Amino acid sequence: MNEIKPGQSIDLLKELHILTRDEKMNQDSRRKLKQVYHLYQFIEPLLQEIKQDHHSIQLVDHGAGKSYLGFILYDLFFKTLNDASRIYGIETRDDLVKHSQQLASRLNFSGMSFLNLSVGQSIESEILPAKVNMVTALHACNTATDDAIRFALKKMPNLLSWYLVAKPK
Repeated sequence: MNEIKPGQSIDLLKELHILTRDEKMNQDSRRKLKQVYHLYQFIEPLLQEIKQDHHSIQLVDHGAGKSYLGFILYDLFFKTLNDASRIYGIETRDDLVKHSQQLASRLNFSGMSFLNLSVGQSIESEILPAKVNMVTALHACNTATDDAIRFALKKMPNLLSWYLVAKPK
């Protein structure tokens, strides 16, 4: 289990099926965890930079799916902040939204919200904050990536640079 970062929630990794009940990891799970950790390496310094300039961080994850990235970001970074920081997972599949809501509740990840919205709908949604600090769109498909960029431009008016992280096919 030396692949697991210190302080990481074993319960979360079991719930995400990265670890088995007996805390073992198969090759597919190892690859998935390695991929998410690789993304975390890029995102964590940006979160640190945002945190220096803001009281809290508002991150919106478009096309969240099962929310692997959001949950790992929360577990490794957000859960220790003790402020109003929040991760919003945006997903159109209601069963995944409900599952993520239940998992966040079970793990006491109170700074996570999951909304059944398309990326396009999220641009005008009043449920989301008027301004956010970071937008991710790891698995966005069809026009969702374009919509995520439009969302970022609207919700991050002083956006000077942006990063698009895409999973290679």
